[in-house]
Amino acid sequence: MDTLAHFWDRLALTPPLARDDLHLVVITKAKGTAATINFASAYGAMLYVPKAHRADVLATSAEAADAMCDYLQTWWNSNPPQRTAAVSAELPNPPLPINYITGLAEGVGTMTPRLLAMVNRKAAARKTVNIMMTLPAEKPAAFSSKVRLARDGDEPVLNRWRKLYSQERGILFDANVDAWIESRNVYVHESNGTIVALAKFDLILPTTVEIGGVFTFPEFRKQGFGAELVDDMAARIRQMGKTPLLQVDAENDPALALYQKMNWIELGRLARVWLNSAS
Repeated sequence: MDTLAHFWDRLALTPPLARDDLHLVVITKAKGTAATINFASAYGAMLYVPKAHRADVLATSAEAADAMCDYLQTWWNSNPPQRTAAVSAELPNPPLPINYITGLAEGVGTMTPRLLAMVNRKAAARKTVNIMMTLPAEKPAAFSSKVRLARDGDEPVLNRWRKLYSQERGILFDANVDAWIESRNVYVHESNGTIVALAKFDLILPTTVEIGGVFTFPEFRKQGFGAELVDDMAARIRQMGKTPLLQVDAENDPALALYQKMNWIELGRLARVWLNSAS
């Protein structure tokens, strides 16, 4: 249920839904209009943005995942693209405009084969699975005097973090490090005057805050700096009256073992699938 709540919180921050280019699909057992549906009874939801070629889905069953694919297929069949005769001859079955899908791992896994057929591909270009974790309320989190907000003068270190994180994790942060500092969401662990580890608040929602980008520079690893930084940030989140969350790559065994040792527990698994290399 915590994973469901996190997903609905994300949707709450979505721009106004009264747009032609945005589809909010809710899967319920009972029929009804958008005005009468009891969202608390929903067991699946999808936010699809054709212009962005992406969908965020939460399917709690294979039935819900199939219903979402049925919706996409029906919509696409009734909204064929404007094409010339020459293009129609080359592409008799134009691909559905979707390159990227993310959401609860089980549902994404069920949808992927059908979506690949709908975009005329045999295999996904890339797939990642992240484990969503939380620190239970009864487990302690301690502030650290060595952790502080990023500030003016930290720009070279922030740029190094951005570069190395991209090389190791394949995720490139926004290049505007001045904006990071102004946001007051980036924290550093400073040891003997040297920044050794960094992390940030990736997502701040009404009831939860997600920690992301946790990184210890290679020359300072295996000294507990990253753990101390995350523990401090969890304490700050609790001070806000919110629940700390983070995500770990399912294949990152060292990080997963560390968080488990720190009493973080698994809430669910989120998958991201790039259906083609142009995504």
